[in-house]
Amino acid sequence: MPQQSRELVVLLLKGVVFRHTEYKLLEEYLIEKYGFRRIEENEQTVSEIRQIVPANHKKIVFHEEAKSPVIVEESEEKVSTLKIYEGEYLDAKISVYIMGNVVQREDVVAEAGGEEQYTVYTSEYQLIKIVSSSGYALQQLIERLMIDLGLDVKSKEWVFYRRSREA
Repeated sequence: MPQQSRELVVLLLKGVVFRHTEYKLLEEYLIEKYGFRRIEENEQTVSEIRQIVPANHKKIVFHEEAKSPVIVEESEEKVSTLKIYEGEYLDAKISVYIMGNVVQREDVVAEAGGEEQYTVYTSEYQLIKIVSSSGYALQQLIERLMIDLGLDVKSKEWVFYRRSREA
């Protein structure tokens, strides 16, 4: 029986920072924008912090910063997680594994005048593993995410596996 060789491409992203004003988590963005679906989710809260900045915060900022947006309220949650999502990008099946600690921050920011407030969501991921049989699709997806979202990644590591299977 002839054997077929199949390559599996793995992209390991470490120290990923996702910031957005609409989506709390990168996985929410993947579901909404690219139609990924959740396969598995295990999560355990490690810690939670909530802090409200005092109303007289203007007294503690420097004159140059007085016109800059100011954080009014901060909340932070650290969770230990394993989440698996699957979807397609450029006609290639892609699996996304979110593993390790995820720190989720929610900052309510007020403009200098104080009239307008908005929320900035920040998620810091310890490790994201993206797997596909198409290295090109992985490369294009991560480039698209970095351009569209300004995704910040401390380190990227490509790993290639060759599996043989009978036809």
